[in-house]
Amino acid sequence: MTSIPPATARAILLRSFPRVLRTALDGGAVHGDAAQQLITDAHALGPGLGAAVQRCLDAARGSSRLPATIPLAATCAMLDEVAALTDRPAAREVADALLMLLAPAGDRDTAARLALAVWRETGRLDEVGTALRRISLLLASGDDEELPNPYDDLLGTVGDPEVGAAFPASGAVRADAAQAWRQALGAAFDGLKKDAAVMATGLSAMAVGQVPETYVYETLAAVALKAGRQAVGPVERLAVAEERRRVAERKAAAQRRERERSLQAPAPEPEAAQAAGTEPPEGHVIVCQSAGETGHGRGKEVWRGYEHVIGTPLPLVVTPNLAEVRNRLLGEFPQAEAVIDQVLRWLVGRAYVHLGNLLIEGPPGSGKSRFARRLGETLGMGVLRVDGSNDGGASFGGTERRWHSTEPCRPFMAVARWRQANPLVFVDEVDKAPTRSDYGRLWDAMLQAMDPETAARFPDPCLQADLDLSWVSIICTANESWRLPGPLLDRFRAVLSFPEPGPEHLDALLPALVEDIARERGLDRRFFPPLDGVEREFLRRRWQGGSVRRLRRMVDAVLRVRDRVGSSTPQ
Repeated sequence: MTSIPPATARAILLRSFPRVLRTALDGGAVHGDAAQQLITDAHALGPGLGAAVQRCLDAARGSSRLPATIPLAATCAMLDEVAALTDRPAAREVADALLMLLAPAGDRDTAARLALAVWRETGRLDEVGTALRRISLLLASGDDEELPNPYDDLLGTVGDPEVGAAFPASGAVRADAAQAWRQALGAAFDGLKKDAAVMATGLSAMAVGQVPETYVYETLAAVALKAGRQAVGPVERLAVAEERRRVAERKAAAQRRERERSLQAPAPEPEAAQAAGTEPPEGHVIVCQSAGETGHGRGKEVWRGYEHVIGTPLPLVVTPNLAEVRNRLLGEFPQAEAVIDQVLRWLVGRAYVHLGNLLIEGPPGSGKSRFARRLGETLGMGVLRVDGSNDGGASFGGTERRWHSTEPCRPFMAVARWRQANPLVFVDEVDKAPTRSDYGRLWDAMLQAMDPETAARFPDPCLQADLDLSWVSIICTANESWRLPGPLLDRFRAVLSFPEPGPEHLDALLPALVEDIARERGLDRRFFPPLDGVEREFLRRRWQGGSVRRLRRMVDAVLRVRDRVGSSTPQ
């Protein structure tokens, strides 16, 4: 395919741009064709005007470009007067274009004038786009070997040196080059339109005094482009990051749909998987080899929703970089350094994550429940939360098939939900579990799952099968461990005392609390700027350490006051 130089396509399109933009975006500056065209245009308005514009450009082309040596102000004043008295907008356009080349960058009044002109002319670029689409349609509709040169209509000139270099001597473009021209002109138009918007933004910034570092040889147009890029750079980077996030979300959604379609396909019978007798691959565990079909005549009905993990090797979560995990947890729980180090110490040297059974004890509001959840999430484990104060009976260990509401044990539900052989079961407020034993107690149901010997062959009453739950970790939280029965306490690897944060931890706790509040309100974290010095000082006086829950309510109140003050401030 014919290769079209981008500079050629850009030069072709610039000839159809409004005068101010054509002059500002021409890389030739005071020595280019756009500057020479200004002299011709001014001469057409009046011989004296053409001579005045030429004197300005000749002075700028000399060795010195000090503003005092250039009769710029007088020339622009004459052009503005002609535009006002004779109603000829072209005179003011010539003055604006001349200012683009010769005006000093620090003149805020000139920057404001040109910003208005460039924004106005940028809106006229749709006319150029219409002409460009007309050319594209002409190129796309030709089926002959050769097509007439369609650019004469756009340029209004024939025999131009730049255009002649891009076309055959016959003035025709071959059909096999049409696609290349459409792409080159489209890309050039998009680039020029973006540069025009960036320049308008830069002129607006310069009008309020935001002038970047400049050099004596740079034109005002070049400085405006630099200022515009500095202004829109952060926005562009944010847009790129947002687009990458959307692409990642779409990719994840596509993968989820693919997994759902694969799950809807007929699954192999669990007995067939067991009969195959194949060993699971490295880093995988078959949690449930097969499910029994006896009892109540329902057979496979109780498997519904769990077919994808019966007889299937499930992956083990690989131990991540523990230094990164430690830093992340310390950033959210600065008061719990000893607890974090003790927990992560058990994972040193392990290929896969397994925390065992832990009890985290601490006063109400100290953040122990959130720590247990964030510990599992940071390690990459799926976390299933069980409300100890509301989990009635012995449902933790599964219910018999003879009950209408039969369901497997909680650890297997975590395995099935996250498709991991080593998820985390988080039992919150285990010391507040009901103590009546009419339908069994949560404490008693947990005993088998927490014993290493029985966890490897856990008899699930719903599936009527032995489950391998030896890789499942169970973490419980409690306010007072003395309330728990001795057999249950005996099965914990360790009882960790979770400390309350002090006033010195306030600054470290605030980012996570603000992020939680933003998530609760359904807003992006970036809608909440960091708390300022006045807000932090207010929190230091009112919160002297202790309950993180109380601190969260205070932070939420501060943010609501900020919202009310912002909404009542005149814009």
